[in-house]
Amino acid sequence: MTSARTAGRLIGRAEIVERACTWLRDSVPYGQTKFHANEHGIYRADCSGFVSMAWGLPGKPEDRHGGLDTRGLAGVSTVIGPDELRAGDVVLRADGTNLTRHVVVFAAWAEEQGRYWAYEQAGGHRTRLRVVEYPYDSAPELYLPRRYRSVLG
Repeated sequence: MTSARTAGRLIGRAEIVERACTWLRDSVPYGQTKFHANEHGIYRADCSGFVSMAWGLPGKPEDRHGGLDTRGLAGVSTVIGPDELRAGDVVLRADGTNLTRHVVVFAAWAEEQGRYWAYEQAGGHRTRLRVVEYPYDSAPELYLPRRYRSVLG
């Protein structure tokens, strides 16, 4: 398994949110074979590329850029309880196919019970911040809250 130290540098929660907001600002269109370049590097314009960018992970392979896939993100994070979720953590489904795996960045709990704000890069949409039913709108039993091993705080 890849260790957090080989995956990426230590990063604070405020920086993760700031990085996620840059794609929101850029209104990045989704694409599993497309890339987005900004001040944080070049990453695949899909959900796992988005989280890789937000977490400050290098591309895999390094010369291709793009970031980790959802399984790779699971490998550099640990499962946490829903009550432990903090800004910069994720809710992730690592099993299935490239059409069913997905990950969102947790921002904060919403006022409505059982719902939260998430930064998301999803098919058919540009980067967005939206309210999601916990753990995720579809196939809830397959999504787990996770924390990047190199997050500070």
